[in-house]
Amino acid sequence: MVISDSKLTQSAAILSIAVAASLIILKGFAWINSESSSVLASFADSSLDIIVSFINFFAIRFAFAPADKEHPFGHGKAESLAALMQSAFIAGSAFVLLLHSSERFVHPQEVQSIESASWVMLISLGLTIGLVFYQMWVYKRTHSLAIKADSAHYFGDILANIAVLGALFSAHIGIFWIDPLVAILIVLTLLKSAYGIAVESVNMLMDHALDPEVVETIESLVKQNEHILGCHDIRTRQSGNIQFIQVHLDFDALQPLYIVHEQGEWLTEQLLVRYPRADILVHHDPVSTCE
Repeated sequence: MVISDSKLTQSAAILSIAVAASLIILKGFAWINSESSSVLASFADSSLDIIVSFINFFAIRFAFAPADKEHPFGHGKAESLAALMQSAFIAGSAFVLLLHSSERFVHPQEVQSIESASWVMLISLGLTIGLVFYQMWVYKRTHSLAIKADSAHYFGDILANIAVLGALFSAHIGIFWIDPLVAILIVLTLLKSAYGIAVESVNMLMDHALDPEVVETIESLVKQNEHILGCHDIRTRQSGNIQFIQVHLDFDALQPLYIVHEQGEWLTEQLLVRYPRADILVHHDPVSTCE
């Protein structure tokens, strides 16, 4: 049985919520017992995750709604809006954590219950790795921007969890200043992640052109077809997981209409092989070849 892109994307969003909820409970317990700045940073990150995961879940449901009279191009940009909100949440929480971690770096404090906190972080690491692998698989199948943004953030969490484990080990041997330093590094990673997600989201909302490779592919295909004289006014953009491609093809004005349309259909089929989720619009322009 083939599972639809909508169901796959929603399953990834639901799993993200479940994992985030589990991590909040585990890391909250670990922070209360250890008072570790790095564990607090990781706990805050997971608390943020569940908020943005809920946003993603409802945005994805809306994004996959079919096109209607009011939204003839579909609702794909809901995912971009969700990803943009996610970056704003990440940036806001990161600045708060930066203040806390900086204070702890100037005035280091002893970390308690290191062993139990370490076990919590190991379990969190395992759960996060499993989630990221599933999200990456879903993204390859669906090309969902919201899932990609969520996956990128959780990948950062993997590195953060490893860093927290290192900080806890350092605290175990009496080096306490590394704990807030790791927290600061986690914060900086969150800010970088927020910036990258925001840029990609804004590009999609502003109908930024697709990779130049798409135009190069179209031009290459046109050159292979002896019936097509050339192409121009190639326009591309993306909304959600759909690529919109528009191209004008030049044909000899004396060509029979059925051949002209056959070549347009040929180009569409060739592009769909490379971009299976594309929405392609081909214009057929007659060109006089008489001198």
